[in-house]
Amino acid sequence: MNAPARNEIIDESRAAYLLGLPREQFRLICEYSGYGRMDDGENVGDLFFTYEELNKLCRLVTGPVA
Repeated sequence: MNAPARNEIIDESRAAYLLGLPREQFRLICEYSGYGRMDDGENVGDLFFTYEELNKLCRLVTGPVA
């Protein structure tokens, strides 16, 4: 049985921390990959991600696994 998709949102700082990357390096990877979206709320300029996008970024950063 497939688990339901998680729709929670995570901010750029937490996503970078979870992936073990400096925020600047994480931002570059996001710009190249196209993942993340800007929020027009109080944290203008920050990127936000779904858990699905974070999972895809994790796979992108770690590369293929044997």
